[in-house]
Amino acid sequence: MRMNRTLAYGLACLQYLGANNGGSWNQVADIARFQGLPAPYCNKVLQALVHAGFVESLKGKGYRLRKDLDDISVWALMEAFTFNGAPAPEREEIPGRLYKKLREEVNNWLVGLTVQDIIEMMREEDRQKEERARKAKGESPLTGAAEE
Repeated sequence: MRMNRTLAYGLACLQYLGANNGGSWNQVADIARFQGLPAPYCNKVLQALVHAGFVESLKGKGYRLRKDLDDISVWALMEAFTFNGAPAPEREEIPGRLYKKLREEVNNWLVGLTVQDIIEMMREEDRQKEERARKAKGESPLTGAAEE
């Protein structure tokens, strides 16, 4: 499945807010700069996250999480960005039926997968890459020092 840019930016914004939330408000400029995103597009993505109920905003204050990342399913995030504006699945024409079946199957695959799960998978992958790089350099995985 090809991930669109909006979904990728949505994940990046949620990851930032999860790491920097603590109940405080975060400015679009800070989120965009940290994640390397264009600020105007980042703002549109954040507005979509507000509309989906994952994030809240307050004029002049910024954005913060409305839900914990463990409570945001990947399916709901995909629904907010990928399937937004798609045809109503209730239609009985072939495209509507195909779309309905696609939604059902993707939902079944993603049951229980949260945004926090994705972030943790990424961190584990980064940790494994670092460990492989240390081994390639002949360093001890525990100390980071060269083994003798």
